[in-house]
Amino acid sequence: MPTLFDDLIHTLFPSYCLGCRRAIPPKTTLCLHCLGELPPTNSHLSESNPLIKLLQQLAPISHATALLFFEQQGLVQQLIHQLKYMNREQLGSLFGAQLGQKLIDSPFLSCELVVPIPLHKRRQRQRGYNQVSQFGQQLARQLQIDYVPHNLVRHKATKTLVRLNTHQRAAQIKNAFSVVDSSVFTGKHLLLVDDVVTTGTTLSEAANCLLQIEDLQVSVATIAFAKSPLP
Repeated sequence: MPTLFDDLIHTLFPSYCLGCRRAIPPKTTLCLHCLGELPPTNSHLSESNPLIKLLQQLAPISHATALLFFEQQGLVQQLIHQLKYMNREQLGSLFGAQLGQKLIDSPFLSCELVVPIPLHKRRQRQRGYNQVSQFGQQLARQLQIDYVPHNLVRHKATKTLVRLNTHQRAAQIKNAFSVVDSSVFTGKHLLLVDDVVTTGTTLSEAANCLLQIEDLQVSVATIAFAKSPLP
């Protein structure tokens, strides 16, 4: 139960919704209004969803789902920006917990390890964290499997992909990933996680790298999916 000290702390340092800046209870991230405004994809309910169709054109992915739809200038874009560039890692935890609850009693229960899309070490140093870490850890916790953050590495530094078209993205990301110890992944079903899918080039390049390992399956889970690829 909250104590008088807790009440005092909340009075002196109130919590605000990261979506709309309304006051919210302590230890919460978004207000009920903003939670209700988030656009769910429910793509885990369909084996023929648009995300899996996109990714399977590029790599033999087993299953794919995203928690939310991404639209330019929308609430999800605003929250992803805060997660990615403003150290709001609590959003990753929130989204991971939400998606993890949805994936219970789904084909994703056959996944054995959660693997995040890594940042290049230089970008990791600049940013100080990987924006998908908390998302992946929460998913692993919900699915009761291990989170393995350091066995897939990004050894090629790339420019930001935001303003590039599909072909330019593919050229930038080609051969960017490698695996430190393939025996850790041999014979496993991996859940590869990222923040946003636009063209699918980053996820498919990482998946194709992983799928060179013997007897491996790769499924994908992301925070958001831009159903219409961004320009």
